[in-house]
Amino acid sequence: MTTLTATVSTVTCRVCANVAAWFKLNLQRIQFARQMAANRRVAQDLIGLGFHHQKEHDQILQRMNDRTINEYHGKY
Repeated sequence: MTTLTATVSTVTCRVCANVAAWFKLNLQRIQFARQMAANRRVAQDLIGLGFHHQKEHDQILQRMNDRTINEYHGKY
C-alpha cells in the first residue's frame, strides 16, 4: 500500500464511522421520543379506564417518563 492509499483508506473509514455514529444517535433520539409519546397515550388510557388510584394524569406521566429516562441513560 502506498502512503496515499493508506491515507485515503483512513479518511474514508473515519467518515463512515462518523456517519454511522450520527445515524445511531438519531435512531436513539427517535426511539426516545416515540417512547415518551407512548407514555402520554398510556397515561391517558389508564385515567380513562379508572386505574389512576387517586393520581392525576401528570403524576402518572411523570413517573413513567422518569422510568424511561433512567432506562435510556442506563443503556446509552
